[in-house]
Amino acid sequence: METMMAKPNALRAKPADANLPTWRDELGMIAAPARLCAGVLGAAVLLVGAATWYGAQKAAALAQAAQVRGAAASRFQNVESEKQDIAIYQPRFMELQAGGLIGDENRLAWIETIKSIQGTRKLVSASYDIEPQQALVLGAPMALGDYQLRGSRMRVELGLVHELDLFHFIDDLRGAGRFTVQDCKLKRTDAPAESIGVARLAADCTLIWLTLGATPQPDAPALAKGSP
Repeated sequence: METMMAKPNALRAKPADANLPTWRDELGMIAAPARLCAGVLGAAVLLVGAATWYGAQKAAALAQAAQVRGAAASRFQNVESEKQDIAIYQPRFMELQAGGLIGDENRLAWIETIKSIQGTRKLVSASYDIEPQQALVLGAPMALGDYQLRGSRMRVELGLVHELDLFHFIDDLRGAGRFTVQDCKLKRTDAPAESIGVARLAADCTLIWLTLGATPQPDAPALAKGSP
């Protein structure tokens, strides 16, 4: 009987998982690899962020360099265009400047030319009156850039022997500058036809001397009437 009671005790064994590691033990086993993996992932994230930041900086630098190159190329094209414009228009500009259209007006040249014409063409008399210079208002818009068109009105009274003397006077006067004839009146005098050295015709003309100035100038004082 005792033998039979002892047999079940002999058959009783320890649980199968008594010596197996628990989940906490397993967690401790993977802690080190997990930390290593986390460190690697963190480093990878930092590397990706650094690479992204470097790429953005590089792209910004390239964009700025391209903008600088574009601006430099644009300036170069502008310089080349200006050089071509200068080569094309400078001779004409110098011609207009030498002809008295560009720059300050030269009233002394006008007066000296009138005196010279009177002596050369043997005009009986020649008198003038010049008004102050004023800016001209054009009827149609004209591209003048930084220049302003100005005019000085001159009234000329001539004592002539023949009608052609008036045309000769106007043609000769163009050597002193650029002007336009606003009006011109020609009438006969009371001098007898057979008289010598007496004006048979009287001309009363109004001219406008033209100049292009870079900056506005105050009105020039009018010259007193005179006779060469």
